[in-house]
Amino acid sequence: MSLDRYRTAIVTGASRGIGTAIVRQLRIGGLEVWAIARSADELAELARETGCHPLALDITRRDAVLSALGGLDADVLINNASAPVQGGTSWETAPHDIDVLLSVNLKGTLNCLAAIVPGMTARGRGHIVNLGSVAGHSPVPGMPVYAMTKAAIHNLGQTLRLDLHGTGVRVSEIAPGRVETGAHLTLLDDREEGRRRFYEGFDCLQPDDIAEAVMFVLGAPQRMDVSYMEVVPTDQSYGGSQFHRRQL
Repeated sequence: MSLDRYRTAIVTGASRGIGTAIVRQLRIGGLEVWAIARSADELAELARETGCHPLALDITRRDAVLSALGGLDADVLINNASAPVQGGTSWETAPHDIDVLLSVNLKGTLNCLAAIVPGMTARGRGHIVNLGSVAGHSPVPGMPVYAMTKAAIHNLGQTLRLDLHGTGVRVSEIAPGRVETGAHLTLLDDREEGRRRFYEGFDCLQPDDIAEAVMFVLGAPQRMDVSYMEVVPTDQSYGGSQFHRRQL
């Protein structure tokens, strides 16, 4: 497998977790990487470590995204940014949390596509990788609105493949199960209780595992598009709702 056909990549949500791991792997693979997030300080640290280009940007603002990214001629777009909010039932989700999830997970993704896809189609080369979730396909209690946005990302990926048919641009969705990024801690008011509930005793995926999956789909031969990849912990099953807790 080789990334020789690609030169430049954009990664959103790059300041932590899966996004940071993807930036590291892409840089090891020899790509020029633009790391996108809102946190300038964390991006600056990542740039010092990896040599990536840090770009503090609010991807929910289309004009800003088009201005910042439209001229980059990126071969790879990794739509990884996702908003963490508190959990609960659908009817109890706070209006602000709904707005944040829709703005980042959906509008942000669409804004990045608007900036990058025209250049990809013009060059006849490119790869879009959307980070979905098993929650977008199977019931996972406690995160219904988040799951709705990830279901929309899945549908978007399928539509993109139709819209980009014949252009040479590939579209992949990677849907992880539980990854130990710390994002689950926002589901509860008590972060330590969240750590006990979601991480302690569970052999969760790590951000590097998802970064390696991204590298796999990017490195596949051009004739091969890994359109959908679900990556879950060995102990997690039934769409993510069942997770075996190991004895400590």
